[in-house]
Amino acid sequence: MEGKRRRFIKFTFVLGFFVFSFFGARAANAATIYFSPSSGNFTVGNIFTVNVLVNTENADINNAEATINFPSGLLEIVSISKSGSIFSLWVEEPTFSNSVGALSFNGGLPAPGFTGTAGKIISATFRVKKAGSASLVFSSAAVRANDGYGTNVFRAGAQANFNLIGEEQITPVPAPVTGAPAAPRISSWTHPDPEKWYSNNDPGFSWTVPSGVNAVRLLYDKFPNSQPTIGYNTAISRKSLSDVADGAWYFHVQLHNNNGWGGISHFKFQIDTKKPSSFEIREVERDDRTDPKVRFVFDAKDETSGIDHYEIQIDGDSPQIWRDNGDSGGHQYETPTMDPGKHTLTAKAVDKAGNYIESSPQEFLIETIAVILQTKPAWYDAIINFTIAHLILLLILLIVGALLGWLVSKGIRYFAEEIKKLQFIASEYRASKKLKKLDSKTKLELKILEKDIKTELELLSKIASHRSLHSDEQYLRNKLEKYYSILKKL
Repeated sequence: MEGKRRRFIKFTFVLGFFVFSFFGARAANAATIYFSPSSGNFTVGNIFTVNVLVNTENADINNAEATINFPSGLLEIVSISKSGSIFSLWVEEPTFSNSVGALSFNGGLPAPGFTGTAGKIISATFRVKKAGSASLVFSSAAVRANDGYGTNVFRAGAQANFNLIGEEQITPVPAPVTGAPAAPRISSWTHPDPEKWYSNNDPGFSWTVPSGVNAVRLLYDKFPNSQPTIGYNTAISRKSLSDVADGAWYFHVQLHNNNGWGGISHFKFQIDTKKPSSFEIREVERDDRTDPKVRFVFDAKDETSGIDHYEIQIDGDSPQIWRDNGDSGGHQYETPTMDPGKHTLTAKAVDKAGNYIESSPQEFLIETIAVILQTKPAWYDAIINFTIAHLILLLILLIVGALLGWLVSKGIRYFAEEIKKLQFIASEYRASKKLKKLDSKTKLELKILEKDIKTELELLSKIASHRSLHSDEQYLRNKLEKYYSILKKL
């Protein structure tokens, strides 16, 4: 069912190109598909890129498909790329199988199509596995014209042949010819430092080209002193690579003039596009849970460039950089002094190319130091409480006694004076009674006196509620009550 669906999509795609490009199409002749480079010597471990190109022989085309076979025992495909392709639509995305040794594609573009001698379809990057002679062969291919009928104008597919050399067969690089160009100075705008790692896998290189240079040979592989084998018949001064695999590589450049090939320059570059493979954190066991510093074991792995540092964050504070230089032993990180309570630690393991992996949060607890007070015997508190209670009671009695004494002393003197006043008023009253009238001033004084006597009687009553009145106090009380009764009747 899936096969029928794919064939239907393929048929619909091709038919669409025919209908879409019918008007303005011109007659087609023939077309060839070929490889560049089509030959070369490569050492075991070398990486090289082959472009699949089409020459339309002056015809307008809008589709091409092919299957390419290669010896899987000698070569393996590292990656394939559509970058720079003349095709923008793909019936089948480029795919490959290293176990079968096959690469296939099916792509196209709308009207007016493409006409040219070196139209790039795809590129494939190979790695040399074993010494031998390797050929790239088209087992099937088709190139369709933009003529409204989808005419297949494919004429031939040119094969490529490569000589694969074992490491033990590498011959010494010949000495530069007299008058030939000196080894150029290579630099990289993407990977400038040969000793650093970069996550960018599309490196770019440039080199100096003196006057008189008419050809260049390039190569990049795993070996520091290889001889370039991929030739260019123009004096190019820069080269960009794409989809380079992770690892340490060397880029080689050799220049040519009318005297011959010159010296070879080698430039190291390192690529790591993958984050560390694993990262685990575990807390080191503590005997003292109140210790304000806690240690953790950091266990991170990165197979390519290695771990460079860790970015550690505790409780949302600013991240701190920590490098495991081995001083603490066992990849152990120790926190700064922390306050008692719960805390959370998170960390990133960062490799030398800047790729990182983040750990899961680690919670840890620092317990509060308990303060132990010395215990006193039970009788100690009982004695203290008894003594304090009796001292307070004694103080209250002294205050009450002083107050009552003051009231009594003050009352006796005051009552004596009041009695004299009463005796005078009584005499005045008797006299006024005889006259049968009281003047207004005398009436006012009597009212004031009545109020004062009432106040003094209330004071004597309060004293009597606390203790028995002395004889003189009782005498005063009786007198005051008598006078108060007389005044109330006036």
